[in-house]
Amino acid sequence: MGVQMMRTGCKAVLSVICLGVANLLPAQAPQVRPLVAEGGECLMYAMGLWGDVYKAKAPGFSLDVRVEGEAKAMSDLTAGSAQMALLARDASPEEIAAFSSKWGYPPTRVAVAMDALVWVVNKDNPVKKLSLPQIEAIFCAERSLGWPREILTWGEAGVKGAAWTDRPVNRYSRTMDSSVMGLILMFMPPTPPKQPTPFVSDAMAMTEALAADPNGICTANMVEVFASLKAVPIVPPGSDTAVEPTPDTVSSGAYPYSRFLYVYVNKNAKKGLEPTLKGFLAFALSQEGQQLVKAAGQAPLARDIWALNYLKVTDRFDIDSNTLR
Repeated sequence: MGVQMMRTGCKAVLSVICLGVANLLPAQAPQVRPLVAEGGECLMYAMGLWGDVYKAKAPGFSLDVRVEGEAKAMSDLTAGSAQMALLARDASPEEIAAFSSKWGYPPTRVAVAMDALVWVVNKDNPVKKLSLPQIEAIFCAERSLGWPREILTWGEAGVKGAAWTDRPVNRYSRTMDSSVMGLILMFMPPTPPKQPTPFVSDAMAMTEALAADPNGICTANMVEVFASLKAVPIVPPGSDTAVEPTPDTVSSGAYPYSRFLYVYVNKNAKKGLEPTLKGFLAFALSQEGQQLVKAAGQAPLARDIWALNYLKVTDRFDIDSNTLR
């Protein structure tokens, strides 16, 4: 009998000790289902930065970013296997119709950043500016924008100095499935390219080609301007002053060849966004999140565009609307 009582007493003491140790251990972070973000490459850098920083603010948060293409992203958003579709374009009428047919309401489009169409050269190329008619005369077989002659050398493109006057302009082109091609079609006439023109499959191949070729030039997204390259300042139509593509000039509209980058989400008008998704997008649109857009090599939203999209995410209008006018 005494032994049994001793055993019972020891168990009770051990239970108290274990409970005390458990209370001293750090609380386990609640497990949250990973958010899946799919799309093209347009927002991959920003998404990576947002995810890493937000993870420190929201215990248990995780983000799965997949480069699957924009069409598949919208299809998976409709199916419910992705919570965010990352697009550098508007969703097509067919994509919106498919989503609406399944859910009974259209997807919600949230602008989160801006990108720009730029022309990049080797960092040591002394070219100071180009205009769109000059760019057409470099890349295209036809000249619909009015430049009087084909441009074959950097001297003909306006570069001064004996070392550059007779150097050939070596064109590189992006593949048709690149997101850059969509930007080109937004701003350039649909004229056939000069042949032959070497194709580069992605930003890495482009950077390697131009780093090795001081005479090269290629069309790119703003986010693809790495240390071996430089973006050429562009003279907008009707102006004599070249504008360098920077986050500030793109956000302000001073650099005209820009576009918005969107996250499409499933937002029920009555219930709002799922809390984890709402918290993450609110962070992406916060002042800190928009500064991370700059770190990713892209441009944050202008204040009025920011406010309207923040309202879509949070259902709150936290600033005086008079400051936006």
